[in-house]
Amino acid sequence: MFCPHHFSSCRTVRRCLLEGTGKGTTVATLKQKLPQTTTWSNGNIFRSLTLLAATYAEQNNVSLKDACSPKLLASYCKMLTFGKYNGKFDVKIDGLGYDLLVSEVANTVLKGPKVGKNIPTVAGVTQGEVINFVQSALKIMADDGMTVLLEGREQTLNYIRTPHRFELVLADVNTIGMRRAAQRMGATALKELEKEQTWYSGLFGGPSQKDIASKLSKVLDDMSKE
Repeated sequence: MFCPHHFSSCRTVRRCLLEGTGKGTTVATLKQKLPQTTTWSNGNIFRSLTLLAATYAEQNNVSLKDACSPKLLASYCKMLTFGKYNGKFDVKIDGLGYDLLVSEVANTVLKGPKVGKNIPTVAGVTQGEVINFVQSALKIMADDGMTVLLEGREQTLNYIRTPHRFELVLADVNTIGMRRAAQRMGATALKELEKEQTWYSGLFGGPSQKDIASKLSKVLDDMSKE
């Protein structure tokens, strides 16, 4: 779902799409056509809050659940600041020993195991905090005349006020399942073929087309039995 959201002169395009519906292609096209365009992912805010909650739990020897009390969640939100850093909009994490810019750690610290294994728990209790943070960030970007392409889970984006909503759909939703199955098949087959490849076979360009087709068939057969 693409939902433009108006704050003053800002036009925010909200995305709450199913995987595989073409949101990446659509956003790339919109960025080419819309002026002063930037992208925003709610996921990075959830991950930032998760990093802080997990860190608090470690530092104070408490459970993650105890580290997610309303009072503590409010304190974590105060450790996140949205604004311009190094000439561009970014989120700063400042607290519990961290002094980070989200854009610089989005694919490292925020994708690490401390965040990955704990994000479901934290995300389940921080919907309101994230919505409030996003609303504030959108206002700041609106004042700067930006057009924002906003993406995130539908449960969160439904609360972002907007007069415009657009949804991308597939004629056959089974296509998404087929796409995911193909991705899994390819990844599993590649991993197994790499393990089976010998130094000798490598001299002749790796597995043959016949070997690849056979392996894919085997993987599909194994998946069908799950």
